Amino acid sequence: MAGTSLGKALSILEALENERGSASLGEVARATGVTKPTAHRMLALLEERGYVCRLPNRDYALGPRLIPLGDHARCRNSLVTVAGPVLDRLVAQCNETIHLGVVSGRSLLYVDRREPADDAVRLGVLPAALTSLHASAAGKVLLAFGPDALLEQVIDSGLPRYTAHTITSSDELRAELRQVSAQGYALNEQERNEGIRAVAVPVLTADGRCPAALSAAGPIRRLTLDGLDRARTLLARGAAEIAAADVF
Repeated sequence: MAGTSLGKALSILEALENERGSASLGEVARATGVTKPTAHRMLALLEERGYVCRLPNRDYALGPRLIPLGDHARCRNSLVTVAGPVLDRLVAQCNETIHLGVVSGRSLLYVDRREPADDAVRLGVLPAALTSLHASAAGKVLLAFGPDALLEQVIDSGLPRYTAHTITSSDELRAELRQVSAQGYALNEQERNEGIRAVAVPVLTADGRCPAALSAAGPIRRLTLDGLDRARTLLARGAAEIAAADVF
């Protein structure tokens, strides 16, 4: 389907679902493997239908027409439905931002999120809905408990550096994931955003699969090591509750 018009349109939408949240015409063309004229023509059609919008800097971004479609799909997602009350409880207990993440291709997709009601304790910078697996606590959990092929794909595609703390060595990442697998949780110490740390646990099915991960994130000045340990315990209880619902 990749060579069809529909395939090209879907590839363009996926190219815009990146961590920056937008892309230039040239970036879209390179990411999708089409010529600039073809990319421009497809983007114009998608923009006309509201699936793509043009930013002031002339970059392209996902458009507002996708919002009701996403909300509709989200409401029909049994994982999100089951996890919702758990996330509500966790954000109240931890008073930190709570995420539910799954693997999407070679990336981490946050399918749901809860933020503290108090603006003063919210994260200053929220992670993109789609982000790198190797630079997040939830991503490292999904890699550690996921299939070996996924890890190899992530390593082969490169390990981009986001901060001075990001793991960019495949050997270091493998060692970290072995530790995550042994201890049952992962930490993120400013590896994606400076000043932000997180802890994540796997949502494990009865047959040992890890289709999702739960994480709590907050600024290092407030989320202390003791706070991480408490959050980890609460997250583990929540993950077990989600797994028991048998929606996978």
